[in-house]
Amino acid sequence: MSKARLLFLALPPLQVVEAIRSAMARDRLEQRLGGRLFAPSNWHQSLSERIYSPTAQECDAMLPVGAAIAASAHACTLAFNRINSQVDPEGRIHWTLQGHGLPKSFEALRTHVRKRIEIAGETRMLHNPSPHITLSYDATEPLGQTIRVDPWVRWTIDELLLVIGGGKPYAYEIVGRWPLLPEVDPPATQMGLF
Repeated sequence: MSKARLLFLALPPLQVVEAIRSAMARDRLEQRLGGRLFAPSNWHQSLSERIYSPTAQECDAMLPVGAAIAASAHACTLAFNRINSQVDPEGRIHWTLQGHGLPKSFEALRTHVRKRIEIAGETRMLHNPSPHITLSYDATEPLGQTIRVDPWVRWTIDELLLVIGGGKPYAYEIVGRWPLLPEVDPPATQMGLF
């Protein structure tokens, strides 16, 4: 991960990061990954593809795109219920926290992102991401089985970010940040017992 890259994404708040780490602790997954754990401060939900080595003009051109997305897209809640591993086309092993299904609200958000990117003519950023958070991009071994997450980790994505990722250590520089419109159909939550 040496080249800088520009993309739209969402970063989970600290309580979601802590819930993920707690889910990983049960099976000692952080210890298994060691230095190959993608830094929790960089965990994210991608909302676009990347522009590698972006110019200042390319960054500036995406700012009104982000504002237009935020003016029409609503927040959405994702529920993550499992961790699995897979091999990417370059042969690297990814460990990924996977979302349960494809909520209509998330589908609507990614449609808004895609539409505004298409209008801007930036085809390199077109993407249809699934609900997931990559925990490692280069694990030394596959998990061997899917790890169930219980309780599920829930995250309401209510903010859109335009970031440049890069550097050593790798980190995200926020170029633009916009609140999303309120969630239209939030998932029901079960009240605690009295």
